Amino acid sequence: MNIPAALNELVAALTEHAKVMSGQEVAPERAVDVVERVRVAAARYSDATFESSGWGSPFSDLFEDEEQVEGTDENESGGGSVSGDAERISITGRWDFVVTDQEEWFAHVTQALHDLGAGDCAVELSSAAQAMHELLTHDDPFRGYTRHGLADGGQDWMIEQVPKTLSETPDEEYRD
Repeated sequence: MNIPAALNELVAALTEHAKVMSGQEVAPERAVDVVERVRVAAARYSDATFESSGWGSPFSDLFEDEEQVEGTDENESGGGSVSGDAERISITGRWDFVVTDQEEWFAHVTQALHDLGAGDCAVELSSAAQAMHELLTHDDPFRGYTRHGLADGGQDWMIEQVPKTLSETPDEEYRD
């Protein structure tokens, strides 16, 4: 996708988001849908920018950890003070899934959300992407590691529908 096309998609997504969120009573399903559309469009814009110019995402540092005070070497993370010279790691990856049974997936997510005390978020699941978004919003898959010498340094993730999974995409097409 080229930058102008990605920009048009992002502007359309933001326009729709603004219209929906300006309403008095926004249905949770609709809110999640427009938020997810903006996230997907922003990711595509970032990808197009990188592919065209080699520059990273213009949104990557937009929501840095608010606890970190600019100009200091310490931040509060994971309940304790982290020194400025502590080693930092970042995990970047991609996990693709094919929805083979949407009903079973929705049932799993609904139960997991109820177990997490967020059952109200499972009221009207409308897509597998929305279901995954709700699950990741309320559950932290890396939570177990913060009990073993790691402090949470923040998260940034996105979920999008893709035309092909990684296993269906030839390496040269994925890397282009």
